[in-house]
Amino acid sequence: MRMYDIIEKKRDGKELTKYEIDYFIKEYCEDKIPDYQVSALLMAIYFNGLSKEELFNLTFAMRDSSKKIDLSDIKIPGKYIVDKHSTGGVGDKVTLIVLPIIAALGVGVCKMSGKGLGFTGGTADKLESIEGYDINIPIKNALKQVQEIGLCLISQSNEIAIADKKLYALRDTTATVESMDLIASSIMSKKLACGVDKILLDVTVGSGAFMKNLEDAKLLAKKMIEIGEAANVETKAVITSMSEPLGRNVGNALEIKEVISFLLADEESIMSDEFRDLREVVLEIAAQMISMSGVCTDIEQNKRDIIRVILSGEAYEKFLELVKAQKGKVEKVYLDWLHKDMYLPVTKDKVTFFKEIHAQSSGYIVSIDSKSIGEALVCLGGGRRTKEDSIDYSVGFEFSKKVGDKVEEGDVILTVLYNDKQNFEEAFEYIENAIYIDNIDDELGEKLKLKPHVLDILGVDDIHE
Repeated sequence: MRMYDIIEKKRDGKELTKYEIDYFIKEYCEDKIPDYQVSALLMAIYFNGLSKEELFNLTFAMRDSSKKIDLSDIKIPGKYIVDKHSTGGVGDKVTLIVLPIIAALGVGVCKMSGKGLGFTGGTADKLESIEGYDINIPIKNALKQVQEIGLCLISQSNEIAIADKKLYALRDTTATVESMDLIASSIMSKKLACGVDKILLDVTVGSGAFMKNLEDAKLLAKKMIEIGEAANVETKAVITSMSEPLGRNVGNALEIKEVISFLLADEESIMSDEFRDLREVVLEIAAQMISMSGVCTDIEQNKRDIIRVILSGEAYEKFLELVKAQKGKVEKVYLDWLHKDMYLPVTKDKVTFFKEIHAQSSGYIVSIDSKSIGEALVCLGGGRRTKEDSIDYSVGFEFSKKVGDKVEEGDVILTVLYNDKQNFEEAFEYIENAIYIDNIDDELGEKLKLKPHVLDILGVDDIHE
């Protein structure tokens, strides 16, 4: 068999066999096929797509390209092991909030997260903005940690789904990242290799996501649910909005601070406008994970329990346990607004400059373009253009206003934290084009503010309707 023949076949829109796909993945992982030939095949897939059978075969070949994780040591009778994956976005710190919450409610999870590339942030980078936090602990140690404290959060292992790692690096340099079939196979091959019982997907949609419209987001979700069904792993998808940055902070250390604020919130603040979008997404994702785990299938009860462990401080204590277990530095600080001493993670947040961005006119904020804000963060040094780029963990944005908020000319919309004036000038070009203010009526402004961020929930029953 020749790789040339496989490329030619896919170029002409014909269906590849399981044998051909297995051959391509195996030979590429063994460095027997050059990148230029694989690039040609990826482009052929980009333009012609994959049949359902091809998609399954590619995903399973990638899953089996290296060893799979054995989670039997953390398996608890009567409970299912659930993993979570987000398709990415700007200001997405959901994993960092959800995992301590569900661990406090008896749902253990061993989570691998990736580094950010391009305008979307990575959970691993946010964790590394905590002084000393080790995201590279061995799988054996990570599983032991789950047994001890109920959770671990580590970087993606180089030992699983090797084919995906090689293919993703190539996709990133050949303009084939956006292929829906390649996105689905990439995500699901990694998740299936982790040996979990069930998978919950946070499929983001909007300017700050790979999927720009709801129809495409649902199609991607359905493809991944079908893959999970074929692998006998229940998979569910929550479709969430990424049309504006999620939460009030964008940037690695700043997002850790927002995680802390959320987990330390009192009853009034947790239900306030400050946390409206983040609260909606966190509650749904966490409640669905608890339900899938078998702990409690009543979603509304789960949401009440989530609020309870936040207000009791149990979720925050679990977050601190995670940080300490993975060698993150914490310090004792007196918090005036809590009127008591608290332990807080120490973040890499030393910045030189602060710049307020003001409203240029009065009206309502109609939109904040997530992608532009993500690109601005990259300009500041808070994201990567290439995998080799280093990160400035301290830079980012603090939003004073969000979509639907009324502003007067001169009001502060956001504050930029940065360390390099030239980087700021580059970032500013994105920032000034990201925010759209219009003089709309109050009723429409209120509708914009109250727009839902959880747009749909899809399970295996939905793909067979």
